[in-house]
Amino acid sequence: MTIVEVLVAVLVLSVGLLALTGTAAAVSRMIDDGRRSTEAAALAAERIELLLASGCAYEETGSTTSGPFAVAWQVAAATGGRTRILTVMVERTAQRGTRADTIRTVQSCP
Repeated sequence: MTIVEVLVAVLVLSVGLLALTGTAAAVSRMIDDGRRSTEAAALAAERIELLLASGCAYEETGSTTSGPFAVAWQVAAATGGRTRILTVMVERTAQRGTRADTIRTVQSCP
């Protein structure tokens, strides 16, 4: 082999390793974002369960924080008065700004 062939091989290997490093960093960020999304969904589901268990007697609005998450909820009577609309929004800081996930469900009242 000549020195030129060795230099080209080292250059190709270096470019490949740099691409692999960049991809690994992106995958790591995506995994972290997915974990936070899962935590946000669990917080929203927990709040929905608490609101469903509270009964149909009242309307409610509130908010709380849990670590890096801000959870806000609203309970409103739907037209007709026999159902309630439960809305839970979980806000968190993501790589590219703030992300808010909203879950809305309807509860039938007797």
